[in-house]
Amino acid sequence: MLKELPGDIFISVACYRDPEVIPTVKDAYEKAKFKKNIFFGVYGQMGAEDPKIEIDTVPSHQLRILIKPNTQARGPAYARYIIYNKLYNNELYYLQIDSHTRFIPNWDEELVEMLSSLKANSVISTYPRGYERTNSNVLPDAKTINTLKLKKIRNGVPVLSSVIETINEPRRNYFWAAGYSFCYGAIFKIVPFDPHLKNLFWGEEFVMSLRFFTHNIRLFTPHKNIVFTLWSRDYRHTFWELKEIIGEKFSIYGFLSFLRLCEIGKLCDLKVFKEKVSVELDKYGLGKKKTVEEYYERTGLKEILQKENYERIINSNYFSLKIQ
Repeated sequence: MLKELPGDIFISVACYRDPEVIPTVKDAYEKAKFKKNIFFGVYGQMGAEDPKIEIDTVPSHQLRILIKPNTQARGPAYARYIIYNKLYNNELYYLQIDSHTRFIPNWDEELVEMLSSLKANSVISTYPRGYERTNSNVLPDAKTINTLKLKKIRNGVPVLSSVIETINEPRRNYFWAAGYSFCYGAIFKIVPFDPHLKNLFWGEEFVMSLRFFTHNIRLFTPHKNIVFTLWSRDYRHTFWELKEIIGEKFSIYGFLSFLRLCEIGKLCDLKVFKEKVSVELDKYGLGKKKTVEEYYERTGLKEILQKENYERIINSNYFSLKIQ
């Protein structure tokens, strides 16, 4: 049992028109053992008719909120870049969650103790077990853990899923979950969030997993259920609605981000696109401690990706969009 935390915890919350964001922040604060050490960075991408994000149960100096019109949203990967660069203030620990999350009591102590059992270059991450919005005060008493694995290749992008397992200590894995990630904040100075991945949804987790590996940042599945997520999207808007609002720009952003993912992952020869999507790869690209080839061998992706026809995928998108 900890008498105090070694440092503060920053909680990154990217929110797109999600009414669960307020109860998420409240739940994290109320269930923390060391409340004075908890700081929030909420990036709300909201519609004009959406309720304001006002949370009076958290001291104002521990709550940093940035609100932008939802029409300016450019996807979750870009939102995480904004949070880190605009709201993070060098707290020792960095917890990234979805805007629809619940916590067990004393979650902060649990996560810090778990991370302390690992080397400093470690990230705890997985897909959390689910909770029900109609009964969010009752969390599943689950002893089993979701462990990330490869699900399929979706339009050229590796997509993850999970299997339920029982483990007794954090277990090494090679995949990262965007909605539940805990580590030392200094990790993201080594592997910074990339501002050039606008409107990237499928692929955010793959490209970060790959970058972590090549920088020798080790991913671990937690052995306890500490946070829970609301998997249903039926109750809320999603940023996919912007496809109808901003038109073809939405798809162009996504396509260029896919091309950047291909370049980082060495998935194909981009030819004429290479210069357009290779900006700042010295900062936001791969590390030099391990190789992409090693990652594909470890994860079983090597043979699977070789079967993908990336030229067909790229050409089919290019000729349907007005790329300049």
